[in-house]
Amino acid sequence: MTHSGSPAAEDREGHLAALRAEFPGWDIGPSDMPSLPYRAVRAGGGEKAIVLVSGSYDGLWGLLSRQDEADCERALLALGKALEERGAKVVQDGVSLVTRTRTGIARSVAAGRGRFVWDSGNGLGSLAAVDEVALKITRLLGLELHPQLGALARRMGVRGYKVDVGAPEITVTTAGGGTPRAVRITCEPRPKDDDRDWFWTHWGDPLAQAGDITGAEVAIVGLLARS
Repeated sequence: MTHSGSPAAEDREGHLAALRAEFPGWDIGPSDMPSLPYRAVRAGGGEKAIVLVSGSYDGLWGLLSRQDEADCERALLALGKALEERGAKVVQDGVSLVTRTRTGIARSVAAGRGRFVWDSGNGLGSLAAVDEVALKITRLLGLELHPQLGALARRMGVRGYKVDVGAPEITVTTAGGGTPRAVRITCEPRPKDDDRDWFWTHWGDPLAQAGDITGAEVAIVGLLARS
């Protein structure tokens, strides 16, 4: 074995693993300095790399937390500007941004541990993906229709259903005689699938991934047949 297996070494590795889980995007491991055994490095891309070292787990956790707070503050500022450019009205409220849907309902987005988070608890994306997250939020606010919803609306129309489009959702209704049956469909992230976009019913049931329009069609046809 290359390591001692001592309680101290095992405890340190456990601490490092915990830090890696809490602070994604950082390369966290032991340093070459015995007096400062905890080390975290983040590649800078177009900027200089950031290197943090500490003599204890708590010390490195504190350094990473302060860096995360600074990163989140900058990212929220950038996201606010991006949302305003897309027509949203934004107010900063502490460590979050508050905006409103097309119908005036207040919604908020926070940032922490390298990611933006919607007030529903769904992840929106990494702090580095400001433009992508801003686009996702404008769709959630109903200021812009998700393109996959538009594609699904067209496909359901071809099948003979009545489709009403009103961002951020579409309403699919059975045509013909009898009592009309309808279901409202949105396209939002699904936490259990790494926050990939999914089609959802207004009852909160997932139908299919946003890229699987055929699967969503079949599911909607089945739902309306049973309603």
